[in-house]
Amino acid sequence: MQTPVRILVVDDAEPVRKILVQTLRAMGFEALQADSGPAALLQVLASPPDVAIVDQWMPDMTGAELVRLMRGSLDPRVRSIAVIGLSGRPGSERELLAAGALTFLPKPFRIAQLSAALRLAVEPAVPAASSAA
Repeated sequence: MQTPVRILVVDDAEPVRKILVQTLRAMGFEALQADSGPAALLQVLASPPDVAIVDQWMPDMTGAELVRLMRGSLDPRVRSIAVIGLSGRPGSERELLAAGALTFLPKPFRIAQLSAALRLAVEPAVPAASSAA
């Protein structure tokens, strides 16, 4: 039996976390949650998830700051977490991608957008075909 992909949802807005967690669980993922960047960082360092969906605008720490801390971690498991940035504010996509997010999900999002972002985050990269000599 294959272990489900673990996804950490980081957002200070409880309704957004609740919708994402319920949707992810219905899709067969193991969904975890944190209501702030510092709380997420503690979870990530203790037990790195496979994917993190990170809101940009939260009190105490922005999503971009959290992503930069993850990318700068000494733990390769933390550095390699696929991050999906999340926000409804203009400019957030640029900030999150510059910090190291893999892709971006606008608020409000559609299920098709979430599915596409998750495919990017969880599907292994297809190796380039090697040419025969």
